[in-house]
Amino acid sequence: MLKKISALKARQNLGQIMNEVSIRGDDYVIERAGKPLVAIINMDKYQRLQKDQEEARAALNEIWEKMAGADQQELDQIIEEAVRETRKQSQ
Repeated sequence: MLKKISALKARQNLGQIMNEVSIRGDDYVIERAGKPLVAIINMDKYQRLQKDQEEARAALNEIWEKMAGADQQELDQIIEEAVRETRKQSQ
């Protein structure tokens, strides 16, 4: 469950928040002046996010390597075609 809390209340109740995150699986968004600043999530979720980010970076690097030396005009055409196809599928 996603919960929002002010920075002041988070400081006052950090132990309780840690328990709710680690035991119950709750997520917290800590706000200052009504603006979200940080999130507190459990370690399993954090590690999954880190793994996903690493995999995305690796995939992006692979794409960049394959595109090295490619003709810019050809790339632009491929991208435009991909955008058109994606828009068709989402309609």
